[in-house]
Amino acid sequence: MLKELVEVKEGLIHLKLPPQALKPLGERKPKPPVFYNPEAILNRDIAVLVVRTLSKMTGGGLRVCDALAGCGVRGLRFLAEGLGVEEAVLNDLNPDAVKFIQLNAEINGLSGRVEIYNLDARVLLLKREVRLQGFDFVDVDPFGSPASFVQSAVLSLKPGGVLAATATDTAPLSGTYPKVCLRRYWARPLKTEYYPEVAVRILLGFIARNCTAVDRGLKPILVHRTTQYIRVYARVYRGVKTAEETLSKIGYLNHCFRCLHRFFVNLDTLPGGKCPNCGDRLSWAGPLWIGRIFDADFCHRLHEEYVTSHLSGKRELGRLIEAIDAESEGAATYYVTDKVSSLLKASPPAKNIIIENLRKIGYTATPTHFDGKGFRTDAPMRDIIMVFKKISGSSKPTP
Repeated sequence: MLKELVEVKEGLIHLKLPPQALKPLGERKPKPPVFYNPEAILNRDIAVLVVRTLSKMTGGGLRVCDALAGCGVRGLRFLAEGLGVEEAVLNDLNPDAVKFIQLNAEINGLSGRVEIYNLDARVLLLKREVRLQGFDFVDVDPFGSPASFVQSAVLSLKPGGVLAATATDTAPLSGTYPKVCLRRYWARPLKTEYYPEVAVRILLGFIARNCTAVDRGLKPILVHRTTQYIRVYARVYRGVKTAEETLSKIGYLNHCFRCLHRFFVNLDTLPGGKCPNCGDRLSWAGPLWIGRIFDADFCHRLHEEYVTSHLSGKRELGRLIEAIDAESEGAATYYVTDKVSSLLKASPPAKNIIIENLRKIGYTATPTHFDGKGFRTDAPMRDIIMVFKKISGSSKPTP
């Protein structure tokens, strides 16, 4: 079998894989016995940096789990590159994938530090011996929705452990298929110009509700998105008090499509009604997470870790980490220059000029990694419009 395999290097790991596993998804015929996604390398690079950062913050000795491991690349990279990772549990329901995990662990000299399972991920995470030991970090990276794995992952974590979850079903979360979103995440989406952040908040809200149901609390530390997926990292704490604090950060988003005003309300307040800015009818999304989606201190540490790590030469990774660090203390939700300019029927000004002018009049303003034309600010809509008018020279009345 080994003669028929090809070698792939990712990070510090060498993998042996069948040739068809490296072809584009639509060309993988016959279906390969194991799945490898080269488009997710950025996702895995960030996960490695997160684990390295956590290890430095906690003193090492981490026990991590890749519940849907595929060929094992993510979990093996945690062991080889994660610094302070003592043990990794790698699992996949596909018995052929498990054979490749075993092979690749052996090739990289990591067999003594890895436990390998061939189970449904939910069964693994709920096993008594697994829950008694607990994990410091659990990664759930499915093809599609992570919804069915969330509660078992939450229950498997040590107090303060981190859950990392990927959702590739971005169309339902973004409002293209609202009924699917309602069915999977028990939430109503809304297709706004900042829909990627709404999607992230719906996913975090779903995880948070699963936490509160079992007396756990949630604190997001990092989120990011690409065109293919959204990704969230959050600490999970135990206890009724932290669960109640989490409940207070779940609510609804109200959005006005006429004037672009938006605001959050708590769960005990009905969403919708009239816009307080222009009087038009409000649209709404939720329940979703209305608290902070970044832990600024963690994002700063993550940036520092990138700069000093073996991954520091990766420019795309560096640009993303730097952008996240810059926006981590920014206001909730973001504006898009094209959308605001459309209210004035004017050409959109450069984003950096908008940010500079908002800061000059005393508001916070940062770019966002969610959208190349997006910016976060705590300025009210009337002052954002004032800045746009000043830059563009428009005198058009606004809603």
